[in-house]
Amino acid sequence: MILLSLVIVGFLIFQDLFLGLLLIFNFKKFNGSDSGDLPQISILIPCRDEAENILSCLHSLELLEYPLGKIQLILADDGSTDATAEIILEWQKGTLLNVLFLSIQNQSKGINGKANALAQMARKATGEVLLFTDADCQVPAKWAISMVNAHLQSEAGMVTGVTKVEETNLFSKMQGLDWWLTLGMVKAVSDIGHTLTSMGNNMLVTKKAYNAVGGFEGIPFSLTEDFEMARQVKIKGFKAIHLVSGENLIHTKGQENFWALLSQRKRWMYGAIRLQVYWIILLGLQVFFFPAIIFFIIFHPFEGILFWLLKVLIQGLFIYGFASKTSQKLNIRDLAFFEIYYLITAWSTIVYYFWPAKTDWKGRKYG
Repeated sequence: MILLSLVIVGFLIFQDLFLGLLLIFNFKKFNGSDSGDLPQISILIPCRDEAENILSCLHSLELLEYPLGKIQLILADDGSTDATAEIILEWQKGTLLNVLFLSIQNQSKGINGKANALAQMARKATGEVLLFTDADCQVPAKWAISMVNAHLQSEAGMVTGVTKVEETNLFSKMQGLDWWLTLGMVKAVSDIGHTLTSMGNNMLVTKKAYNAVGGFEGIPFSLTEDFEMARQVKIKGFKAIHLVSGENLIHTKGQENFWALLSQRKRWMYGAIRLQVYWIILLGLQVFFFPAIIFFIIFHPFEGILFWLLKVLIQGLFIYGFASKTSQKLNIRDLAFFEIYYLITAWSTIVYYFWPAKTDWKGRKYG
C-alpha cells in the first residue's frame, strides 16, 4: 500500500509538472491578424431568471469592436419567473445592435432546457459563425473579433475561450482558482491535439460544424450540452482549438453557496464520464492524491509532507502562470488556501454525484 500511494503521488506530481511544461513550451496563441473581410456572426444568449445580471451583459455587448452591420444578437427568455423579458425588451428599444428576441414556449424531447432554447435560437441565426455566452457574463470589447480571427487563422470549426470568476469574497476566489486550474489543463491538452470539452459561456461554432452534428437537438442528451457539442464536433472531423488571451477573457459570477457549487459540479461530472476511459482514470487519480499522500505521511512524515509541498508549489505555479497568459495577476496568498478548498470540493462532489437526488438547474430537475 505504501508503494501504491507513492506511485499515485509521484505520478500526479509528474503530471502537473508535465502540463506546466506544455504551457511554457507548447502554448498556442492563435493570434490571427484583423481581417477586413470578417464574417457575419450570430451571438446566442439564452436567459432564465437573469433580471439581476442581464443588463451588465448587454451593455458589454454594445461595446464590441466588430462591424455593427455584421452582428446579429439573439436573446431568448427561457421561461423566466422574474423581469428578465421586460428588461430585455426595454433595452432593445434603445440599442443600435440588430437584436432578435425570442420567447421559448416549447420543450423538445431528448434535450435539456438550455439546449432546447439554444436549438430554437440557432434556427433563427443568419451568421456564418455562432458565438455563445451566458446572461451572467460580461464580454471584453475584442471578444468577438479575437474568437473569429482565431477561427479564420486555424480554420477551426470550434473555438473555446477562457472565463474568469469575479472575485467578491474568499469563496469566489477559490472558485476562480479552480477554474484557472481546470482551464489550464484543458488548454495544455488541447494544444497537443486532444479536445476534452468546451464552455457554453465562451464558445464559437461555425454554422457548418453546427449543422454537421445536427444542432443541439441532434446530439445525445446531456446536462452539459457544451461538452457534448464539443465531442460531436470533434467526431465529425472538425478542428477544435482553445484560445486563451486577455482579449477573449469573459467575466462570470461564481456560485453563491456550497450547495449551488456542488450542483454545478455534479452537472459537469455528467459530462466528464463521457470522456474516453483513460481521461476518466487520469481525472480520478487527481481525487486519490489526498488519501494517497495522507497514507504515505503516516509512515513517512517528512518525505510525505515534502512531496505534498512540492505538489502545491507546482500546482500553484501552474495556476499563476496560466492566469498570466491573460494578463491576470493572482494573489499568491490565495493559493495557500486553495489546496484545502480543492480537497473539500473534490470529495464532496464525488459523494454528491452518487447521492440519489435529482440535479437542479434554475428550477429544472434532471436525473
